[in-house]
Amino acid sequence: MRSTEREGVTVASPRLRAAVAAAYRRAFRPPFEIPLALVGNAVLMTAAWFLVPPRVHDRLFSLHGPLAFPVVMASWMLGDTPSTNVAGLDTDTALAVLDEPRAFRIWLGARSIVLTSLVGIPCAIIALIIGFQGQPMVKVVSACVVIAVLPFGILPISAWLGLLLPYHLRPLRWRWDHRADWRRIVRWLVLLMAPFVVVPVVAAMIVGPSLALARLGFGAPEVPLSQPKFVLVALTICGSALLFGWIGLWGAGRLRQWRHNHLTRYLQDPAAG
Repeated sequence: MRSTEREGVTVASPRLRAAVAAAYRRAFRPPFEIPLALVGNAVLMTAAWFLVPPRVHDRLFSLHGPLAFPVVMASWMLGDTPSTNVAGLDTDTALAVLDEPRAFRIWLGARSIVLTSLVGIPCAIIALIIGFQGQPMVKVVSACVVIAVLPFGILPISAWLGLLLPYHLRPLRWRWDHRADWRRIVRWLVLLMAPFVVVPVVAAMIVGPSLALARLGFGAPEVPLSQPKFVLVALTICGSALLFGWIGLWGAGRLRQWRHNHLTRYLQDPAAG
């Protein structure tokens, strides 16, 4: 497998540890699009959570309770283009690994690990802090583990959208100058908003079956789960997240093979928009 250097950063690595380190360096160098997107969504969600009127709050946020805030924050942070537009956000790396199936899986896996750490760990810490307020510690820790692990199940599958329909990072001025090409503008707007639909759907697919089985097997929905049952459900969700992550990486590999020529042509053409 080849290794390519750009601005001193290895963009293709034969080892997961080196690929994770390269993904961290890539995230924290200008233009910082990934950290800015994550922090921006976290700030926007926090402002909406505390500042909107109660009636609007109930419509905007379906989850309630002491641990709802970190869960919703994680979903908002993931619900943006870093979760989906994997090839368009890092064209050099994507082009470097498209010809190498193993390198591609390592790159996408490393990217998912980095984003999981940047979203899951801070939100889990927030859940831990909030959870001290009257919640059993076993449940709080279990919820923190779920929040920390869940993004890894979401990210590889949400990346499928970016492999099917990537787009280049372009300033709004460039988009405005090319507004006459309305199909390209509509495509960009749809893909810009798509993560806010894709991420919640994937999250529901991971969490939903475990919660449904818990309610069917452990009693009525209005009855709180005991601590052992809560831990069991949390472990089941974590297992589902890891399984979905593996399925996502496998599916992404199939998409790489199927879309190889299209992706290569698109990523090599900055004017494609």
